[in-house]
Amino acid sequence: MIAINEIRQIARRMQASGLGDIEISGKDFSLRMRCDAHNAQRTPQQETSAKPVVIKAAGKGVFLASHPMQSKVLAAAGERVQGGDCLGFLQQGDLLLPVRSPGTGEIARCLVNPGDEVGRSKVLFWLTPTVADKASGGML
Repeated sequence: MIAINEIRQIARRMQASGLGDIEISGKDFSLRMRCDAHNAQRTPQQETSAKPVVIKAAGKGVFLASHPMQSKVLAAAGERVQGGDCLGFLQQGDLLLPVRSPGTGEIARCLVNPGDEVGRSKVLFWLTPTVADKASGGML
């Protein structure tokens, strides 16, 4: 059986990582969870200055710059990203948690290398936010 506290922890991690669906099966149980993580993660931040935003690891694990089944690096210094874009993954055992951009901007610096073990709240990226375009009412 799986304890309710474990279910709550899984739900929090799903929401923080942007994972929408998960199914876990054990010897005597099966659990399927669905989370509207899309809306929770993709709240664009409209910045009025170019002060860098730090993007931290949500937990302990191994940083991956690309999905294990793909060779394309998801984000590198100098690349423009949108709010909610996947910048890499945090591998915790067999689980891959996406590292998402909190807003629109440019990756100023990547502070970890693929394969680095990181702890909770380790700074992974610096993001220079895009200043809101007042003429169009949106992000640049």
